[in-house]
Amino acid sequence: MKQVITFLVITSIISTGIFIWMFSGAEDSAPAVLLMMYTPGVSALITAVIYRDKIRNFGWRSGKAGPLLYSFLLPVIVSLLGYGLVWLTKFSDFTTEEVCNYRWAKMIGFDLPAPFIAGLFSKMILASFMTVIFVFGEELGWSGFLTPKLRKVFSVPVTSVIVGVFWAVWHFPAIIGGFYGVSTPLWVALPGFTMVLTGASFMRTVLIEKSKNLWVGVLLHTSHNVILMGIFKEMTLDKGKAFYLVSETGVFLGVIYILVAIVFWRIHMRRISSSTRGCITTKI
Repeated sequence: MKQVITFLVITSIISTGIFIWMFSGAEDSAPAVLLMMYTPGVSALITAVIYRDKIRNFGWRSGKAGPLLYSFLLPVIVSLLGYGLVWLTKFSDFTTEEVCNYRWAKMIGFDLPAPFIAGLFSKMILASFMTVIFVFGEELGWSGFLTPKLRKVFSVPVTSVIVGVFWAVWHFPAIIGGFYGVSTPLWVALPGFTMVLTGASFMRTVLIEKSKNLWVGVLLHTSHNVILMGIFKEMTLDKGKAFYLVSETGVFLGVIYILVAIVFWRIHMRRISSSTRGCITTKI
């Protein structure tokens, strides 16, 4: 646990310095945002050097394709359930306007407004490639270091809550400062955001358990940013208090995220149990 505490302290110290810079007028600065997103990764590397831990143990091998595919698809499932129910119940309306006018579609040769499918897949592909560069810095810390270290001591649910809550609180200054998230009041934004990231953390922990690599976290985070808080939010009209329910700070979406994560975890546990019983039978 000494390494975990050291990592959390270093992350907090570096982040505080960057937030002071942001609050001094650099909230829209690309270097400031990039440095902030790489803070967990840098902190993990510093901690590894301090304790002479092997950086090659951070889970660099990609492993099987299955967990990587799940990583990208799970936020899509959460988005379809969360946003879809909000659209169906008329708390908000579905719109294609922004998707049809994505600059991503123009980048691959379409005139705007482009066909909906062209806009959709252009952002899913091109924006994902760009987003990976940014989220890698975070996931080197969360997926490569913190989650595996905590799993040596705690269960999957406890590890997920610890990482998810710290991950959320790490963003709080930006949300409180008004330069991250959507325009919902803090009494909705902070708990909603914490629930959403705790659900994502739960999925990440299970995926790391399955694959033993950090790339599942990178892909999950990328899909989360591009699809859940990007494409689906942009297909949702800000009607009344719709974003109290969905978006990255939406309480309802947080509940859906956690429920989907629990179902995914239970399926994973059943497969492990079945595999174990199969091995015992074979030996007998």
